[in-house]
Amino acid sequence: MNFRILSVLGIMALAVAAWFYYQEDSEIKPALPEVTATNNYEVTGIQAVQTNPETGETEYTLTADSLVQNAQGEDEMVGATINWQPPQGENYTLTAERATFDQQTGALNLKNGFKMVRAATADKPEMVIVGNSLAGNTRDRKLNSQESLTVTQGTDSFKAQGFTADLNTGDYEFHKIDVLFNAPKRQDKPLF
Repeated sequence: MNFRILSVLGIMALAVAAWFYYQEDSEIKPALPEVTATNNYEVTGIQAVQTNPETGETEYTLTADSLVQNAQGEDEMVGATINWQPPQGENYTLTAERATFDQQTGALNLKNGFKMVRAATADKPEMVIVGNSLAGNTRDRKLNSQESLTVTQGTDSFKAQGFTADLNTGDYEFHKIDVLFNAPKRQDKPLF
């Protein structure tokens, strides 16, 4: 009789062990390292128009190839172009490989190369400023750069180590200018 009790207890112990074994859900993990998901996004075909609050006329139009989230979590435009017409100023076109823009404050940052073109007027030729980065504000209409850049106006050009510009008045201030002057060749001719 002891044998029967021991066999029943043994079978019950075996059943309990099997039940515990099947209740333990062992998770099978892949052999690849885990990749943490990031909240990245991309929106293509960006277009925006801003009107001047005083006049109601279009002040600038902004287009970009796409809008992405950069490493700092900011919205960044790729292939940005801004056509800007300040009320008392001239017409400007700003292009950059990358740009950030805060619509609340008007802060604008162009990076990874920018080109600023002031359109030609009746009395001034077109002016082109090319550099690496440009900061500014669309509300106070001021721009500045503290990096080296090249300025071309008509047939004249020079390099500078930065500039500030007030687009309201059309005033520019260039820092540490480097100019190469090519004087015309001297021609000796008799005066009489």
